[in-house]
Amino acid sequence: MRIDYRELKVQVRLKDSLVELGWEGIGGCGEQLRGPCPLLACPSRRTDKPSGSKDRSFSVHMEKNIYQCFRCGSSGNVIDFWQEYRSTTHYEAAKELANLMLEIKQPQHSSAPTKKS
Repeated sequence: MRIDYRELKVQVRLKDSLVELGWEGIGGCGEQLRGPCPLLACPSRRTDKPSGSKDRSFSVHMEKNIYQCFRCGSSGNVIDFWQEYRSTTHYEAAKELANLMLEIKQPQHSSAPTKKS
């Protein structure tokens, strides 16, 4: 499968990927959202944090389609994020995102036969 990385980074929005994972931002300003880091290897995912603590270590810039975690140091574009989240290669992450993008964009067709007049 041949992947146009530049086009993929334009078509797949980081915000959509985060929503797909159930991530919700806690705050932010303008095009920037902040919240807890969704990456499994991030130390901010510790379970010994006080209840009610609002971790804002993860930052997403919607217009630029990039992210940065100030705890684990991970940063980059939507492909980099998916690679980190899925613990896979850059190519496999891009392939998964391309397939997800195609699934979302394809209209759902009804399997019921249509009645002819």
